[in-house]
Amino acid sequence: MSGRCARLASVLLLFATSACSVRGLDLKTDKRLTFISPKDRSKVTLPLTVTWRVRDFTVTGPDGAQRSDAGYFGVYVDRTPQPPGENQAWLLRDDANCKRFNMCAHTDVLNEANIFSTKQEHFTIDRLPLPPTGSVKRREIHDVTIALLDGRGDRIGESAFRLEFEVDRGVSE
Repeated sequence: MSGRCARLASVLLLFATSACSVRGLDLKTDKRLTFISPKDRSKVTLPLTVTWRVRDFTVTGPDGAQRSDAGYFGVYVDRTPQPPGENQAWLLRDDANCKRFNMCAHTDVLNEANIFSTKQEHFTIDRLPLPPTGSVKRREIHDVTIALLDGRGDRIGESAFRLEFEVDRGVSE
């Protein structure tokens, strides 16, 4: 009886795994964007200017064109970018206030949520939330993610370029 159960389990496993597949994902490494400064996982102070270099991508800004090789940059501080084909306002789609006032795509609302965009190959972070008061002194780790946006503001593909850093606020115990 145990041999029969093992064969049945093997057949069920075969059917279950053959039905699984990954489609529509681009699994090659995108090397179009390279961070220049700061170095990944370095200790920094605020304000912090993050700089990068891009290749095989024409920076046009929000010109309305839908191209995979031209557009501008989405900058996300301590958050992930929107899915491919969506614009930055998608990240606030569940926010009742921005929906009620139809303000989800407004630059100030996006910036308040640490969602930015730029045509420059640099971005300055002036402020980051302070760690909770009274909390045990821990390393203050943050990240910035850059995604390529087309001229309509929609994310191009799945590539995102992430840089992690530690903030030194100069506060001693």
